[in-house]
Amino acid sequence: MTGTAVYYSFTGSTEVIAKSFSEKSGFKLFKLEDREKRKFAPAFASILGLGTALKEPLPDIKNVDFLVLLTPIYAWHPSAQMNTFIKKAGIGGKKLFLVGVGAGETNEKAMARFSSKVKKLGGQVVGTKTFKGVQLGKNYKEVEAELLKSGEELAKTTDSLT
Repeated sequence: MTGTAVYYSFTGSTEVIAKSFSEKSGFKLFKLEDREKRKFAPAFASILGLGTALKEPLPDIKNVDFLVLLTPIYAWHPSAQMNTFIKKAGIGGKKLFLVGVGAGETNEKAMARFSSKVKKLGGQVVGTKTFKGVQLGKNYKEVEAELLKSGEELAKTTDSLT
C-alpha cells in the first residue's frame, strides 16, 4: 500500500510532527505552502471555511492508497490550506487518516468538522487523532521532544491501518 502524508504548518508544530511521522512510517511527505505570504492571521479564513491560493503543483495522489492529512486547528477548524487541498486533490475513494494540531488537549469538534468535509468530498475517514502544538508563552525547544514523540505515536497508530 502506498502512503503519503500532506501537511500545512504555520508555527512549525505540525511540521515537526509530520516529519517525525514520515521518518518512522516511510510515508512520502508533502508540505502545502501559500502562493503568497499571508497578510492576515491564518485563523480568519479557516473559521469561515475558506480556502487559499497554494503553490503548485499539489501532490499527485492518483496512485496513493492511504493519505494522512495533518493540519493546524484554528478555533475548531482545519486550516484554509487544508481546505483548499481536499477540494482540489481528488480525495474521493481514498482512505484518509486526519490529524489536528492545536492549542487544546483534544479537538473533537474540529476533527468532526474536518471529517465531515472529507466525507462530503468522497473520502473514507479511517481515523482521527489530535496533538497539542506549541502554546503561547512557551519556547519551541521546550516542546520539540513532545512533538517528535507525537509523530512516532502517529506512525504506530496508522501502521495497523495500512
